[in-house]
Amino acid sequence: MTDLRITTVRYTQEQARERLKAYLFGGYRVSPRVPRGIEPSLVSEIIMEELNPGSPPDAYRQAVETLRFYEQDKCLDHLRLALTGAEKDRNDLLRSAYAIQAVGELGTREKADEAAAYFDNRLARHSATMDSTDVLLETLVVLAPSGSPTKLAARIAEEVRVRKTAENRDEKGMRAYQTVAAIQRLKLPRAQAAIDVKRKLTSRPPPDRRADLMDMYLGLSPVSDELMMTWAARLLRREAMETDAQGVRAAFAAQIDKVDPKKVGEDPQTDTIVSRCAQAILYLGGSLTKPHRELNQRVRKGAMNFLWDDLMQ
Repeated sequence: MTDLRITTVRYTQEQARERLKAYLFGGYRVSPRVPRGIEPSLVSEIIMEELNPGSPPDAYRQAVETLRFYEQDKCLDHLRLALTGAEKDRNDLLRSAYAIQAVGELGTREKADEAAAYFDNRLARHSATMDSTDVLLETLVVLAPSGSPTKLAARIAEEVRVRKTAENRDEKGMRAYQTVAAIQRLKLPRAQAAIDVKRKLTSRPPPDRRADLMDMYLGLSPVSDELMMTWAARLLRREAMETDAQGVRAAFAAQIDKVDPKKVGEDPQTDTIVSRCAQAILYLGGSLTKPHRELNQRVRKGAMNFLWDDLMQ
């Protein structure tokens, strides 16, 4: 174990509540980033007090993002109140999907299996399923290694068959068919690929999966989307906090050493790698060597990445 912290606390309870509430319920004005600096033990408390089964689906989505960063599980039973077994419309469906994601991210394997069964029984065949496939496919990825895409895939295949009959009827029918066919042909296989990767990596001990997670977090893996990059970052952070901080920091440093110095400040992907690695090293309690610090200073467009506490370098 190490003394690494998820965040450096810098807000009072009142300030923390104000910032987190704004993040949960800010709508289109919301910051795209989970606010750092809140005492982690307060996060679940604030979510339980502010979120209820009638809250907007977007608030549930933001709650899941918050829990991913702060790794808090005390509010999972509260979020599961959304799983009423009586989802009427798309908003109900989305609330349930995000509640299931929270359980998949932070619950026990047993609870994740229960959530996966609920997904199959209630969400995969809901009347609003086809209008919510992006979130539902994302939820299946989050649940892995629990659950299976089988039920949702069957629902999609059924819709493909139905819409195929109207494909040549008019332009509206053609577009409706092409939309669902693209889900079956492109989005479903991408989700399955991510699920396969998660199942493979979760079965390995931390040192054996570190290189794959590093590639994923740096955007170098075929499954490097935002969701999977966040998942990889969390596992790397967990390894650093629980077993081998030095090894994880060294792996990030090695990634900086691999880049072509001439591309720093010129190539966006190179800048992303340098910035993301430099921030991770500092966030995980390390320091930058002089060459790494100089390369990071040359980055033209750095970003605030998941493994970063939004403090000045």
